[in-house]
Amino acid sequence: MDVTPKRLLLPFVSAACVFLSSLQTVHAQTSSAPHAVIGTAALPDAPEPQAPIKPTEMQLHPRSQEPEDVTLAGTPKRILEDQKGIWTSPSRIKPSDGIWLAPLGVATGLLIGSDHHTMTQLIHISKDGQDKANTLSNGALVGVGAIPASAYLWSFFNHAPQAHETGLLAGEAGVDAYVVNEALKIAFRRERPLEDNARGKFFTSPWNNGSFPSNHSILAWSMASVVASEYPGWLSKTAVYGLASTVSVSRVLSEQHFPSDVLVGSVAGWLIGRYVYHAHHNYTLNPYDAPPPPKNYIAHATPSSSASAPTAPLPTPPPPAQFAGPPDPIEHRAPAPFDADPDTIGSTNVPMDSWIYPALERLAALGLIPTQNAGIRPWTRQECLRQLRQAQDFADRLSSSDPGLVAEARRLMTDLDRELAQESSSNQELALESAYVRYGTIAGPALNDSFHFGQTWWNDFGRPQGRGSNAIAGFSTRAHYGRLFFYAREEYQHGPGNPAQTPEMNQFINQLDRIQPDFSPYRPITPQQSAYNLQRPIEMYAGVAFAGNALTFGKQELYWGPTTMGPLSFSSNAEPTYSGRFVSTRPHPLPLVPSLGTYRFDIVLGKLSGHYAPARPWYNGQKISFNFGNNLELAFTRWSVFWGVGHPITLHSFKDNILSFNSTGSYAGNGAAPYGDRLDPGDRKSNFDFRYRLPFLQRIVTLYADAYSDDDPNPIAAPRRAVWNPGIYFARLPWLPHMDLRVEAVSSQGLARDFGGQHFFQNNQYLDSNTNKGFLLGNAIGRDSRAIEGRLGYWFSSRTRIEGGYRQNKTSTLFLPQGGTISDGFVNGSFALNRHWTAQVFAQHERFLIPSYMPGAQRNTSGWFQLTWTPEISIRR
Repeated sequence: MDVTPKRLLLPFVSAACVFLSSLQTVHAQTSSAPHAVIGTAALPDAPEPQAPIKPTEMQLHPRSQEPEDVTLAGTPKRILEDQKGIWTSPSRIKPSDGIWLAPLGVATGLLIGSDHHTMTQLIHISKDGQDKANTLSNGALVGVGAIPASAYLWSFFNHAPQAHETGLLAGEAGVDAYVVNEALKIAFRRERPLEDNARGKFFTSPWNNGSFPSNHSILAWSMASVVASEYPGWLSKTAVYGLASTVSVSRVLSEQHFPSDVLVGSVAGWLIGRYVYHAHHNYTLNPYDAPPPPKNYIAHATPSSSASAPTAPLPTPPPPAQFAGPPDPIEHRAPAPFDADPDTIGSTNVPMDSWIYPALERLAALGLIPTQNAGIRPWTRQECLRQLRQAQDFADRLSSSDPGLVAEARRLMTDLDRELAQESSSNQELALESAYVRYGTIAGPALNDSFHFGQTWWNDFGRPQGRGSNAIAGFSTRAHYGRLFFYAREEYQHGPGNPAQTPEMNQFINQLDRIQPDFSPYRPITPQQSAYNLQRPIEMYAGVAFAGNALTFGKQELYWGPTTMGPLSFSSNAEPTYSGRFVSTRPHPLPLVPSLGTYRFDIVLGKLSGHYAPARPWYNGQKISFNFGNNLELAFTRWSVFWGVGHPITLHSFKDNILSFNSTGSYAGNGAAPYGDRLDPGDRKSNFDFRYRLPFLQRIVTLYADAYSDDDPNPIAAPRRAVWNPGIYFARLPWLPHMDLRVEAVSSQGLARDFGGQHFFQNNQYLDSNTNKGFLLGNAIGRDSRAIEGRLGYWFSSRTRIEGGYRQNKTSTLFLPQGGTISDGFVNGSFALNRHWTAQVFAQHERFLIPSYMPGAQRNTSGWFQLTWTPEISIRR
């Protein structure tokens, strides 16, 4: 029977995720056994007492029996006990395990549904590249295993009992993981990506060659989990989890496994490793890693030895739910409360279309958040809470000297506090963040190609645009488990479709992009597209937080700049890309001179889609931003589009992209290389942006700008060859304290020279460079254009405000014959109906005159209405 992944999606996700989440239940129940002997864990399903039990000598003296050491001879017995606990674990699932089960089920289901698209459309690596990725995965797996093996050998020549235990438990976890994985492979028998055009069918492959789950991933993560638990320092965790991540990613790049295979294998391996550690770890080897005792637990209560002595009531043993882990070897340690330090809690990003951003930006412009960094966004919820607390502190200080400003600020803080106040109150959370529906229409000819002509709706995440009606329905959910976090925002989209492209228009667009008729690949004619329905994630990523930083992987937004029209490099105009990010989630004091200010950084490696010349390129970027004093913010960016079809994906080419000064490979930077030069290091770009609150008007006026260069180390090095996007923001207006005004201008023409649309946002090797699925990654102004925009707003509260604006965009005649003009007048409003419901309205009238696109002046009227529900439904513990 031909069984497709979609037909198997629901039962498979239910079965696989129930089993995986039950491993977490095993871990939790094993570590919560009330009086387990140290080093010998009770069975995961040990029954709880049904009636009060008189304390025994063993209960009052939990350390009167020495813990058992982990030995090689006892390994077979422990493995059998592990297998019993693992395979019987589904019977112990509780409703509270939904905090782990739900996000894993959603992520696994979404990945299974998109596996075929991912492997056929997003990942295209040559046979040589596949072999290298396969070798890398094998080497990284050996590297993970070599760490506990070396520790075990070291223990024979040195007195290192913890290293001895690490080697044995890591090996034990690997055996447990291998047994589980082989059983699942035989059960699901999924085809590998290189078979049947990566359809990933279940129950069809030979029993000994299944793809689901990934054996490499489950082995690497099981051993890494044990090592990280034994040595929980940040360096050891970074090393072992970095190697395990390398194994997982390279299994996908080598096309040996689907992303869902790797996800399930990685999660299962991590859970098995944690279970083995908590079940068998000897807590006396390192007393500082034992959990504290409950408040009513007496470590050394000794019953009276004299019959005549007065008999004091013996303390009642705590119930199992109050005691987690073995007794504490350190006497009289004070119970540790929940650590609300944001550096220890995973936190997801706030979407860039949230009302939170304009509210916090206005508070910063009022001088209440001096450490706000607008150049690197999106911000995490924890960072937004930090900014809110800083604003509240500054407002308290100014309450007597500037009551008018404080009153306006508190109007904004009320909604923010209600939204963010509970962010640090739990170590584990699963929440339905929002659900929303939107209906819109464009009545008249629409613009939907900002790379060549223009765009009717800006900064809409690459959603469908066209003449006629469009609609979306979506939801977002978030979860965190300690430092780990997950976010998903899914949408069902209806698009109106678009007419077929004429041969003349196709030829004209190819000429604009310097693609000749004999060019390969020649951009084909876009066929007619009828109305369509599409389900896709807007964002879906997972990550881990540590020391004020986060490491994330998945589909996620980038917004690199302080402007509202959209930064010139990365904005919310295009669909978010799949990437890996290493980002500082909060400001860090400057090293050596912390009194001078703070800094943040963002490092990203991602993949672009929808490109023709060349197809499937990648990008990498590095940005660092500084805050000096209370008023000045400076940021520097370097990023590049590189790799893609025809360009080798190697470490050497990556090094050339970062370090080389050549611009066209073998032609040594003279810019004359023909398209397709395999040695070209990539299309490299740079940015500079700043934000400055005027000292004499620091609570009213903010100046800011974003600058962009192609093939220059930084726009400051050659400002006349750069393009600029300056702006000014008035947080309050005289006699109108509830109103604000923002004016921005942007240009994609050089200050000193008009390059005719052939320099910025592309080069002769990457002809559609700064795009993702046809939309500009950055500001939607387009190529060789200049625009100005003004916005005037009235604030009732953070969630309720009205804004009106006007924008005019002019394109040079050096790019489009006879040039082009686009004029937009728009109104948007957000209205808080109550605590959980918000209505948003957008209306716009557009007039454009682009003779090379359509004859004569064209007009359209468009708008949309969105209803959003934020239910505050969550599971916390």
